[in-house]
Amino acid sequence: MTAQESLKFGVVGCGGVAQKRHLPYLIKMKGVRVVALCDANVELAERVARKFGIAKFYADFSEMLKAEQMDVVDITVSPRAHAPLSIQALELGCHVLVEKPIAEGVKEADEVVKLAQEKGLKLCVVHNNLFAPTVVKALDMIEKGTLGEVRGMDIRCPWPRTNRELANKDHWYHKLPGGLFGEVMPHTIYLARAFMGEVEPVAVHARKFTQYDWINSDELRVILDSTKGVCTVTISCSWAKNKVLIDIFGTKKSLHLDVINSVMTEFGYGEETYISHVTENLRQGLQLIGGTASAIFNVVSGRYATGHETLIRRFVQSMREGTELPVTAEEGREVVRIVENIAGQVESSWK
Repeated sequence: MTAQESLKFGVVGCGGVAQKRHLPYLIKMKGVRVVALCDANVELAERVARKFGIAKFYADFSEMLKAEQMDVVDITVSPRAHAPLSIQALELGCHVLVEKPIAEGVKEADEVVKLAQEKGLKLCVVHNNLFAPTVVKALDMIEKGTLGEVRGMDIRCPWPRTNRELANKDHWYHKLPGGLFGEVMPHTIYLARAFMGEVEPVAVHARKFTQYDWINSDELRVILDSTKGVCTVTISCSWAKNKVLIDIFGTKKSLHLDVINSVMTEFGYGEETYISHVTENLRQGLQLIGGTASAIFNVVSGRYATGHETLIRRFVQSMREGTELPVTAEEGREVVRIVENIAGQVESSWK
């Protein structure tokens, strides 16, 4: 491929993730051309193709693979199909960008990783929150030693009980390993690994509070251990609003990240005096105001980049320049291994 040639993408799956988090960036990205879409619901595929100005659409993935000369297949369907579709694309010589998780289980993940290695093809897993602005900034601060040694982390990912997927008994969320927790767990695990290194679950506790018969549990607490410290994970369906909240505890100072609101505040530093606690409140308040103003300005001015946008852009750069992938297949496989472990413990509590 020459520098002048466009990367030809085919996108399989035309639901909300494709429409909101992939296609808007791909169609505007320099050096990228989306040549075709695919969805089992061909009417949806046609509507989305018209919406984004894409010439061709298919109901059958095999047909699209044979008909189109694609460099990359972008997979945005439900997790159960991630591994089979990735394997199909790799077999025909296409590089792959796939939404998390890389597969539903470790056995499938190993097959995908092995095939990509054998074929010499790139496969990138969409761990989008790694590239959210607050997370990128926090990781940079840790690398520079601003926080000192990181000894602890707390990740909280709540959903409101009014969530449409939660209330839909036929939604694929409920068919994942560990039930609906399987949708959120990969996010928490790849974030924990980014900040804490290699982690292993040492305690898993699940409870049920919802009235829905098709849900076995909707509250989850996990303790992850690592050589650096300890991470706690909360996944809850009892909060009033969807959030991704992270607290990182260092020996010099700590950070609070509101990933969705794109605001970060520093806390837990300074002398241990009464006045220091008062001034810390003021500092945090000013940081919150400043961070909110900055986020609004970046959105209004078009400078704000979501985690999806940044990851996709880095994937395209990796394809063009032969540089390291933003997330490797091997990293995706390790996340699946840990999620499978936790999901197994959750399911054991249902018996």
